[in-house]
Amino acid sequence: MTAPILSAHNLVKHFDAGGFGPKRKVVRAVDDVSFELAAGETLGVVGESGCGKSTTARLLVQLLKPDTGSVRFNGKVVGFELSLKEFRRQVQMVFQDSFASLNPRMTMIDAIAFGPTVHGMSGRDATRKAQDLLERVGLDPARFGGRYAHELSGGQRQRVNIARALAFDPQVIVLDEAVSALDKSVEAQVLNLLMDLRRERGLTYVFISHDLNVVRHISDRVMVMYLGEVAEIGPAESLYTAPRHPYTEALLAAMPSLDPDKRTMEAPLAGDPPNPIDPPPGCRFHTRCAQAFGPCAAQVPFQHAIGSDHMAACHLNRAQERVA
Repeated sequence: MTAPILSAHNLVKHFDAGGFGPKRKVVRAVDDVSFELAAGETLGVVGESGCGKSTTARLLVQLLKPDTGSVRFNGKVVGFELSLKEFRRQVQMVFQDSFASLNPRMTMIDAIAFGPTVHGMSGRDATRKAQDLLERVGLDPARFGGRYAHELSGGQRQRVNIARALAFDPQVIVLDEAVSALDKSVEAQVLNLLMDLRRERGLTYVFISHDLNVVRHISDRVMVMYLGEVAEIGPAESLYTAPRHPYTEALLAAMPSLDPDKRTMEAPLAGDPPNPIDPPPGCRFHTRCAQAFGPCAAQVPFQHAIGSDHMAACHLNRAQERVA
C-alpha cells in the first residue's frame, strides 16, 4: 500500500447514556478504530446496524470530534497541523437521506454553488461551476437547475448531492449509505456515475453500505465492523472468498443468491448484537459465535495479519497458526 491519503488512528467515540459519577454509562459507538486509505482506492465498510459505521464516517470528516485518537490527511493531523476549513475542501461526504441533505429553500444551482462562494469563489464562477457539475452528473442545468428538492426524485437528489460534494474538487468522498434508499435501476446508474467520476478525477472513496454485493462490486478493500470495533479488513476478493473472522463468514452466508443450490436454509447468525453500553469481555462477538473457545470470553483479540494486507481480530487465526 502506498502512503495513505487519509488515515484513522485509534478513534474512540462514546456517547453519554445517563448516570453520574461512577454510575455514569456510555454507549461505546466507536472503540479504538484504526485504518488507512490509499489515494485512488475505494474502501467498503460493512456491518450490522449499530456497529459504528456511520459514527466512524462522521469522525473521519470531523462532523464529530473523537474522544481520543486522530485523523490524518496526507500525514497531517486534522485540527492541529491542518485546519478544518482546508480539510473540508479536500474531504466531502454524501449522506443517505438525499432530501434532508438539501436546503428546501434553495434551488439546485444555488445548493451546489453555495459552498464554493463561502470559500471565496465569485457568484458568477460558482454558478457556472454548478451548471457544469449538474451536467456531469446527468442532469440538464436548464431543466433542473431552478428546481427545489421536493421537485426531484430520490435518484436526482442524490446526483445533486454528489455534484455538491464535487464542487470543492475534493480528493476523498465519504458515502454513507448513499444508494441504499434508491431502487435497483437508479442505484445502478448512481454507482456507475461514482465509478466513472473516480476514474476521471482520481477520487478516493469510503463507501458504507449494508448491501454486500454492491460493496464487492465497487470496493478495492473492505472493512468489517462489529460493535464499534474492526473485525476484519482486507482486499475485497480475498475477504469475500476466504474470510478469516466468523462474523464476516456469517455476513457473507446471509447474502441472498439467485442460485437455487445456494439457498439459505437456516439463519447463519441469530440474535441481536450485545448492548454497546455494556459489551461482553474478550471478543465482543463470542456470545454469538459458533466457533468460540477458551480465550474468546476472556482475552481481547488483536488484529492478526494474514498475508501482507489482510487482518482479522480473531483468536482462531492464532490458534490455527500454532497448529500449522
